[in-house]
Amino acid sequence: MQHTRKLICSSMGARMDSEPKSWRILADVLYDLGTALEVVSPLCPQLFLEVAGLGNFAKGMVVVAARATRLPIYSSFAKEGNLSDLFAKGEAISTLFNVMGIGAGIGLASTVCSTTQGKVHICRMTYHRLSYHYSCSITPSSGKYTQ
Repeated sequence: MQHTRKLICSSMGARMDSEPKSWRILADVLYDLGTALEVVSPLCPQLFLEVAGLGNFAKGMVVVAARATRLPIYSSFAKEGNLSDLFAKGEAISTLFNVMGIGAGIGLASTVCSTTQGKVHICRMTYHRLSYHYSCSITPSSGKYTQ
């Protein structure tokens, strides 16, 4: 499956150059969809492998799309040849928040998510957070994106 997703995304490479922000938003949506499929996969044991595999496939395509669109987006923020510095700081921030998210997930799983009411509360909070995230991502900003 790993090679299949690379083949699919590599055939779309030229289209990703013309609209990197749109592809990046699509990658965010696919990542959340893949994560949701992985989370619900234990709820359907008869289809566990298919659902978890589909979630993993979606997240794998996101990695390719995100990497392909990262450079044009970072290039638009670069000034005076500081692209490497900008890229390194962006990756460091991404790694920091991934580690913090893992810690928060472990904390939530061991406390709040131990009851059904807590799980429902977390699902509601996640839905509202994702709705807000997508509304902010899709709403046009006042600045113009230049390549």
